Amino acid sequence: MWTNPREEADERSPEARGPMMGQVAELWRYPVSSMAGEQLTVARVEAGGIAGDRIWGVLDEATGRIASPGREKHFIGVPRAHARIADGGVAVSVDGRSWAGPEDASMREALSTIFGFKPMLTPFDPVGSGGFRPRYEHAPIHLLTTAALRSLSRELPDSVIDTRRFRPNILVDWQDEDDAMPEKDWIGREIRIGDVVLRGTRPCGRCGFITIEQDRLPVDVEILRRVVQRHGRDFGIYCDVVIPGHVTTGATVVVA
Repeated sequence: MWTNPREEADERSPEARGPMMGQVAELWRYPVSSMAGEQLTVARVEAGGIAGDRIWGVLDEATGRIASPGREKHFIGVPRAHARIADGGVAVSVDGRSWAGPEDASMREALSTIFGFKPMLTPFDPVGSGGFRPRYEHAPIHLLTTAALRSLSRELPDSVIDTRRFRPNILVDWQDEDDAMPEKDWIGREIRIGDVVLRGTRPCGRCGFITIEQDRLPVDVEILRRVVQRHGRDFGIYCDVVIPGHVTTGATVVVA
């Protein structure tokens, strides 16, 4: 959907043209941090983000280090595995077809083969009682626009610019504007999606994760280089949840 530009942007300032509108193009959650996620048609948005999003993590069993594929080559194979919510719990897969629980011995062995290390999958500590803490607890929702993706695609015509590289929770179909990344102007604003209200809080800083091979996407170091040059490393924004509720694909997005 995001590959098809919408009507030309209104040249007036946001204050002059009033509320700005788009729609939800895609919804994603990533039950296991750093693994490929699952695309949804409806998502329950809670105070801490989309239900089931980034609730488990991957560690190297030998060292106890949490997987950080964008910063350590040791973990570069983790995004090749898949995770989803099934029957109320987390299920993982090496190929997106055969699934098992994260503690299944045969699945852990299969994951070891593609990861290059023996993984330990563990749930994050939701209450901060000294257990394993998520890296993204400061950022309940990650939002990105199709306008930003189209802009990057125009600048890198030989690259595969795909939503999955950037791992947003919500991809908003938005018309092109003068600014290549219009959502950066949504920081501090309320973003209403049906009965859900978000507030933009900060830009999403990028690392090498967006360049590595993942979920049938090739290695491409030029993508991070261009994001750094064009946007100072930021691409998309983080949002807090002001009013929880449900979001569906196709829902109208209104930015105050």
